[in-house]
Amino acid sequence: MNRLHGKIFNLTTSGNLTLVDVEAGHQQITAVIIGAPEKAPYLKEDNIIELLFNESEVAIGKGVEGSISLNNQLSCTVNEWNEGDIFTCVKLSFNGHIIHSLITTRSFRVLNLKHGDPVTAYIKINEVFLKESDKTGIDHDHDVSEKETVGCVR
Repeated sequence: MNRLHGKIFNLTTSGNLTLVDVEAGHQQITAVIIGAPEKAPYLKEDNIIELLFNESEVAIGKGVEGSISLNNQLSCTVNEWNEGDIFTCVKLSFNGHIIHSLITTRSFRVLNLKHGDPVTAYIKINEVFLKESDKTGIDHDHDVSEKETVGCVR
């Protein structure tokens, strides 16, 4: 499970749905929740929260041009990978943080990823889970340690 900390800067509610915009790693990440923010007291502007998303929900793009409908587009750099017969887990650096992506080995080979390659990580808004954080501030320069991130690359 990937884990980032961020600060809520906008909430947009319509009916029973709320879009939550969070600044994490100097980029915007958006999540959608079912229900009004009043039912989850930690969902307030300026609150620090945790963003959680599975490695299998992180798609990777390399050299993609044009528009795409995915809101969460994180500028990353390839660090390392663990290539298997079916799946490859790719460790990405995201503004001093580490996130993992689990993609098929076929896709990994088509992308021809190399250490240091700039890529974009794509995450659908409905795949980002929000959790109340016990942190009181964000340390943008803190590199998330392997102990803090349960990922598919060790």
